[in-house]
Amino acid sequence: MAELTLKLRDIDEAGKDYSFELSSEWMLRELADGLVRSAPSPGSLEVHVQLNGDEVLVNGQVRAELVIECCRCLGEMACNVDTDLIALLSPAPDERRRSDKADYIELSEEDTYRAHYTGSEIVLDELVREHLILEVPMQPVCGPQCPGIPVPDHVRPPPGVFDTPAIDPRLAPLMNFKDKVPPKKE
Repeated sequence: MAELTLKLRDIDEAGKDYSFELSSEWMLRELADGLVRSAPSPGSLEVHVQLNGDEVLVNGQVRAELVIECCRCLGEMACNVDTDLIALLSPAPDERRRSDKADYIELSEEDTYRAHYTGSEIVLDELVREHLILEVPMQPVCGPQCPGIPVPDHVRPPPGVFDTPAIDPRLAPLMNFKDKVPPKKE
């Protein structure tokens, strides 16, 4: 369910400012793919939207406080997002570009770089969701001293398993030879 919608008829070349509250419920619903555990306080979206021909320029700021999972200890950690949101939205490709033989729309390379709107409303939910996801670290760590998940003693390897082994006595003559050969000059 889209909550961040703008009416196209309200926007002109001079532009208009909009302010939205990103409710905790909205953030949990939109980011429900395991990225966010909770959103303790509402976020905000402030945008200036203006018409440029049949395209719409959206320029603004997204702010949110999220609670995510530390990748080392799996504990909760705060992640503050404060990012710019800039997008040029074009009208969705019309049905004339639909292929007669297939049930899909053929897109040009330029179309893949553009966001689209349909009808008389501009829905910003997906755009804001994308910006929030891109600002969350790929491997969030709650701090440099994060100990990680404690390993039980019965799972730990015995002491000395990963120590550097002593040189095999059969290779000792090679070590003596190494000391006698001068280093190669380049």
